[in-house]
Amino acid sequence: MTIKEIAQLAGVSRMTVSNVINKKYSKVSKTTIEKVNAIIKENNYIPNLSARNLSAQSSKIIAIIVPLVYGNDSLFSDPYTAQIVGILENNLRNKGYFAMIRSVKALSDTVTFLNSWNIDGAIFIFPKPEINVNQLLKQVSTEIVFIDSYQEVENSLSINIDDYKGTYLATKYLIEKGHTKIGFAALKRSNNLMELRYRGYEDALKQSKINFDSSFFFDSDISLLSGIKIGKKIAKQKKLTAVITTADVVAIGIIDGARSEKCRIPDDLSVIGFDNLTIANYCYPKLTTVNQDINKKAELAISLLFDRIEKKNELPNKIKLDVSLIERESVKPLN
Repeated sequence: MTIKEIAQLAGVSRMTVSNVINKKYSKVSKTTIEKVNAIIKENNYIPNLSARNLSAQSSKIIAIIVPLVYGNDSLFSDPYTAQIVGILENNLRNKGYFAMIRSVKALSDTVTFLNSWNIDGAIFIFPKPEINVNQLLKQVSTEIVFIDSYQEVENSLSINIDDYKGTYLATKYLIEKGHTKIGFAALKRSNNLMELRYRGYEDALKQSKINFDSSFFFDSDISLLSGIKIGKKIAKQKKLTAVITTADVVAIGIIDGARSEKCRIPDDLSVIGFDNLTIANYCYPKLTTVNQDINKKAELAISLLFDRIEKKNELPNKIKLDVSLIERESVKPLN
């Protein structure tokens, strides 16, 4: 049974049937409403998305866009991405919307995707530098909220955290625990996000009169394997007493790699992560990490997007969330 067939049986237009399905009764007589509903019930018709959209002029679809980065073929290879996408999808579903999840590699992919689908809006997680946000906004008409974007675009909508503060807090915490030989594992200042996190680490060292040693920096992509390699290297060098990472998954990899080289965590090496993902509380030892409220970040991204879609304009274009340090078991005091 289709809308067209219901319309023929009821002797009305497809739009009238769609209005009844969507409970938009202002232009439909009571008799017609009863007739259409009776046909729907008699034929066990389940309204589909297209039927609702015909009248509502809304697809009820929100795109969630994630770039493929660091040579990964799966957008879910990074636990942070997987967790925030899951939260976004759940919250959108609870609002009666469908999440269309799409990975992209370049600006052209993103433009083609957004201009090819009838979507109500989009949430873009961590657009990499190759995807120029300014150029993107010039080529599409879709409302987009960016999560973890640090490209300076005046009218863009974004939800970020205080990345600088996160690594600053982690470094100061280690210094207060007596550590001075503190390593840092991150992508080599490849974007503004990593630059901010590096500066937080560097400034905390400088303020405590601790010289930065370039051999204490470890170039790391966001993967467990990268962390394992770094952990092995640190254990073999035996120079550091602590290391800060820019992702929990890397921290867990470092713990695994270091332990495989007979390095005890935290007795021989203290480790701090970043994100406070669910896995941070279940690894051994439980991971001390920088906490960002991923649930709140996702909820605000959706709120900001719908604020613009509904033309309320009650929320600011750019929102920055605070961070904190979560103490668990992966840091040993030396003083």
